[in-house]
Amino acid sequence: MNRKTWDQLFSTAGVVLAVALIVLGALAVYGGNFAQSNVTDRLEPQNIVFPPYDAMTPEEQAELGDYAEQQVVNGDQAEAYSRYIQGHLAEINEGATYSETSAAAREEGLDPDTAAELQGKADTLFKGETLRAILLNAYGWWTAATIAVYAGYLMIVAGILFAVLAFLGFRHANRVAEAQAAPLVKETAAV
Repeated sequence: MNRKTWDQLFSTAGVVLAVALIVLGALAVYGGNFAQSNVTDRLEPQNIVFPPYDAMTPEEQAELGDYAEQQVVNGDQAEAYSRYIQGHLAEINEGATYSETSAAAREEGLDPDTAAELQGKADTLFKGETLRAILLNAYGWWTAATIAVYAGYLMIVAGILFAVLAFLGFRHANRVAEAQAAPLVKETAAV
């Protein structure tokens, strides 16, 4: 197989790859932006707002102070607010989880007042842990969407690069063809 055919073959493969990368990249950017918008659309109506800086404990100020008084509207804020909730949940029953507290409330032989107190703590822990799970789910989708957007842009850039290389390959194939034809023209003219 001659050089021109190889150039054309690889350049055609480059065009196919370039188109595929650009299309997939555009779809990834669209999907990522859609998912980020979806997360924001779900979080905004909840009106979850970080407390003022002064209302936070020193530990919360150090860890979450940058978010003071912000509304939770993106995945990073959702993850931070889940940490805020986690800190408060740890104070409810000496760090015990909902599952542990609920099991303790159902133990045999507890007096009714202790069982009711533990059940109240279990209810609060259940609500807090559920909200944390929802916020962490939003964070997970936000992170996946962000990765998709960046990957999409990277694929588009790679597609453009392959398109340029394919163009240069076709151009080279034409030059090789012209260079191979030139000696034949000279030989014909000499006869």
